[in-house]
Amino acid sequence: MTTPTQASGRCHCGAVRFVARFPSRFVAHCHCASCRRAHGAAFVTWAGFKSDQVAVTAGAEHLAAHESSPQTFRRFCRQCGTKLFFESARWPGETHVVLAAFDEPVDRAPQGHAFAAEHVDWLPFELPKS
Repeated sequence: MTTPTQASGRCHCGAVRFVARFPSRFVAHCHCASCRRAHGAAFVTWAGFKSDQVAVTAGAEHLAAHESSPQTFRRFCRQCGTKLFFESARWPGETHVVLAAFDEPVDRAPQGHAFAAEHVDWLPFELPKS
């Protein structure tokens, strides 16, 4: 049996499709207020890759970007609104991909929590022990 070398994914309507080549840099849950508001969720789970490991394979013309803070862009499908990618000058050369958009498993399970101190009060959450 061979180990997968990549995973593909798509937006909700399927207009935008992508592939990400392994290895990923990380998979983590983000609790920051910006991610929560952008996705309408208690947290967002991201898989981080070097930008050259992520390719849009269909529907690039349907991608739009929102600058959610200076030099930070959230890319989404303009047809269905699915947020797919995050890129920021804070992490140059990286593209973070929403884990839920993948059709296949990625190469690792979520390993941590980013901005855990910003978690919502209404979701039971215990900070990871150091």
